Amino acid sequence: MASNLDITSTSTIFNSNTINPRDLTMFNAYRGVTDFTNINQFSQYESGYQALFVLQMPWFMEKLEPTLTESFRHMLEYEFRGLDGLPDVTADTMEITDGINTQRLINKVTYDTSVTVSSSYFEKTGSLITRWSELYLTGIKDKNSQAKTYHGLIKNGKCMDPGPDKEIFTMLYVVTDATMYRLERAVLLANCQLTKAETSMYNGNRNDINNKELSIEWNCFPIMNNAVDAAARKVLEKVNGIKINYVKSNNDGGLIQSTALNVTDADRNTSGGSGKIIYSELDSTEYEYGIASTPSFAAGSSNANGGKITGGGMINPTDLGQYFTGAKK
Repeated sequence: MASNLDITSTSTIFNSNTINPRDLTMFNAYRGVTDFTNINQFSQYESGYQALFVLQMPWFMEKLEPTLTESFRHMLEYEFRGLDGLPDVTADTMEITDGINTQRLINKVTYDTSVTVSSSYFEKTGSLITRWSELYLTGIKDKNSQAKTYHGLIKNGKCMDPGPDKEIFTMLYVVTDATMYRLERAVLLANCQLTKAETSMYNGNRNDINNKELSIEWNCFPIMNNAVDAAARKVLEKVNGIKINYVKSNNDGGLIQSTALNVTDADRNTSGGSGKIIYSELDSTEYEYGIASTPSFAAGSSNANGGKITGGGMINPTDLGQYFTGAKK
């Protein structure tokens, strides 16, 4: 049975907050006869398990249209299907030559931090994505005068210090393994700004009746490091209600501790607020799909979903923001 590599505590890329690679040196793999009966040696990375958490919405949009902005945040998180545009770590080289032969050696390692990432979403009746994006962009710069107006917030004295810090999103992109519990990698997307409002979606023909899939694009500053992984680990534990102990000697890279977090009525926000909860449900055999009524959750009570409110809900952004000192609450 495979064991994990002994990753030193000084490593920031391989760290105690993510799944560590298995020790493959005890396996024969593809050399000679491949022993497919020892399937443990072929533990594969599986793509397609990712989530997005919005830690900060643009300040001026929260002041201008708080309800629509909260709906936009909810849509970004709960209808998220994937992300494209993250950069690679690349090497540049210098040449050493005698005039006939050439040797290239690494002289620079770079990670592009000026990138545009994108995600696909389906537009809704009322054009939430398109119209919210248009309001956001034209508030930063009017499309005719090029003035920064925040649609009246500056003129009416609601914002006396306009600037980029009032206009940015902060988002956490998380990639997990197939359990959706254990962290593979996390990226903090800082200083995100939308790049377009896709008003061309209103083009149409009489015989072309269909829904509209839009690409939301952000310019951003991507950050990958140990601190981001540590925060993402806490977010996953809070969302899933289960603690993960990444033990170096564990065979699977991260021992799943079946210890549920202490979920209180305050976490469930059942006092008539906006219905934000913490837990996500991963097992469809236990999910009630709105069949049962939502319980009152008196102290110590639980429902058939193991203490989870039927139908799901939102993650409270103030809970997530505590893991990033730069995120405004």
